[in-house]
Order: sequence, then C-alpha cells, then structure tokens
Amino acid sequence: MKAALLTEPKQIVLNEISEPELKPGEALIEIKSCGVCATDVKKYAGASKAPFYPFILGHEPAGIIKAIGGGSGAYAVGDRVAIAPVVTCGTCSYCASGLTDSEGMGMCDDYQVIGFSTNGAFCETVAVPVKNLVKLPDSLSFKHAALIEPVAACANAVLRSLTTPPGMAVVLGAGFMGLVTMQIFKQLGCRVLISDPIAERLALAKTLGADLTNNPNSTNLEDQVTEVTQGIGADSIVLAVGNKALTDDGIRLLRKGGRIVLMASGSQDDQVQFNLNELHYRQSVITGSVSYTKSTYLWAIELIDQGKIDTDALITETGGLEDVGNLLEMTKNHESIKNVMVL
Repeated sequence: MKAALLTEPKQIVLNEISEPELKPGEALIEIKSCGVCATDVKKYAGASKAPFYPFILGHEPAGIIKAIGGGSGAYAVGDRVAIAPVVTCGTCSYCASGLTDSEGMGMCDDYQVIGFSTNGAFCETVAVPVKNLVKLPDSLSFKHAALIEPVAACANAVLRSLTTPPGMAVVLGAGFMGLVTMQIFKQLGCRVLISDPIAERLALAKTLGADLTNNPNSTNLEDQVTEVTQGIGADSIVLAVGNKALTDDGIRLLRKGGRIVLMASGSQDDQVQFNLNELHYRQSVITGSVSYTKSTYLWAIELIDQGKIDTDALITETGGLEDVGNLLEMTKNHESIKNVMVL
C-alpha cells in the first residue's frame, strides 16, 4: 500500500509499504479521508519527536472496513466508519472510574494515539481497535467526517466552560478550533466574542455567526469585554491558542463564578500567576480540556451531519497522499484554516 512517510522532520516521502497485519479485536480500514491538524505539525516540524522513523502521521481519519479480526456483531465489512484516535488502556483508575468517558480520553494514565504513538492514517490502509470505530450516517461525506475528532474536542471544551444558563462566551483564537468552538457556543444560545490578530479570520468568524470580534492589534480586549458585559465579565472563556499572555488576559476577563478552559497546550515552561484571594472570593474556575469524550464524539457527528458546523467554510484545501507534505506545510505556515487528505 502507499503511505506518506515522515522520514525525518519536515520530510514526507510517498512510498510503498506492507499493509498492516490484522490482529484479533482490530479492523482493517481503507482510508478515505484524514484531517491535517496543528498537532500533526508539531511532529512534522520536529517540535515533538516522532516515536520512530519512518512514521505515518494522521489522527483524524474516516474510511471503510475491509476486514475484521475476530467476531464483532456491531460492525461488518463495507461499513463506513470514523476512527476515534485515542486508545485508552481501560484498566487505570481513571478508566475504571469512568472519568475517561466523562471528562476526556486524555484522562487515561496509559493512552495511545493513532498517528502520534502508533502509525496513523496518511496511508491507504490502517489497522485499529474495533472499539475505536464509530459508524457514519450515509449522509455524511468522508471529507466532512475528517473533522469529527477536532469538532468533538471543541465540544468537550465548550461543555467544560458552560455556566448556567449559557451567557457571554469569549473565544481566544480564530483558527479552525476557535471557529468551531464559536459555532458550538452559538448552537447553545451563547453570545460570542472571538479574538484574533488576523483580520481575514475575524471576517470569516462574522460570516459564521460571531456576535462580536476583537483584533487585539487595534482594540483592547479587556476594555471591549468590560464594555459589552457592563463590567460584569465573561461567563465562559475558551483558549484555542496555548499562550501564557492570553491565559493571563482570560483570567482577568471572567465574571464571578465564570469558567475558563485551556483547550490548547502551551509551552512546557509556561507559568501562569493569579491572585489567590481573587480566585477565592470570585469563585472562578480555571481548567483544561484534553481530547474528546464518547458523548462529544457522537455529538460532533450530529453537529456536522446536520449542518450546525459550516464545514465547507472551514476546509481550505484538499489533496491526496502525494499532497500530504504540502498540506502539512500550509498548516505549519498558517496559510489555511483546515486541510483534509481525501482518497
């Protein structure tokens, strides 16, 4: 089979390799699409080392079942499926208590990620655990199905940020994840302000339903939030960019009892400071969000299939296996919102 191999940082080579061997409990999937993610770029660019070389990236895939190793009444050869990429251990205390299901797959002490820990889906065929498959509705195209995993991660962050009732939400960063997060907030009835220094992304955010936009290069974000909330502050804030300064800003923007969620990872050395008394008396909630849950993964399929997320507006470029290197470069250079490999 053909595969786009990462042979060293910033080097993708299209080559013929052996089809993966099917093990019991696994399914062999003919890949039809796979999204290109900013986290793929970390390994592509060398900021995060690949587990081995050559390595196959790609953790947002969908395809068709070619074969199943062992009995599985829920699935059959020919089924159209998405592949949820986080493979949890099922035995650690977090899995056993249900926290990986309720809080996020990243809660598992010993999880693996298809396309990060093991070979991924920028190839023609991949073998994955049957438990990580989710059937696709016939109405959902493979191109759009490649967005399920990141939409599910955004949905998890939104749910972790909500106050009751939903109110004023602020999204920091108007890349793909920020724009999806903004649309999910709107589906839940929130008023949304989204901030980004790139004017073109803010213009797209307005067409996708943002109530307010902020360009920090021209308008002070804290002043704008203070004005639109009449000095109360934001109910919910999601950071779609891992950035210390933005996190400091976000904490200051919260109303009493507000919730801020760090959806994007920052530098390992980043430290955030806050006043303990303010946190105590204002009862603010500062938390993270890693990956998706089973319920947000299923919700993401519904959101995309029902047109609640404007996927066509978010997909900048598509290409085949031979284009994976270029799609990764575009993502690395912030020349696109979302790129998808389609076979």
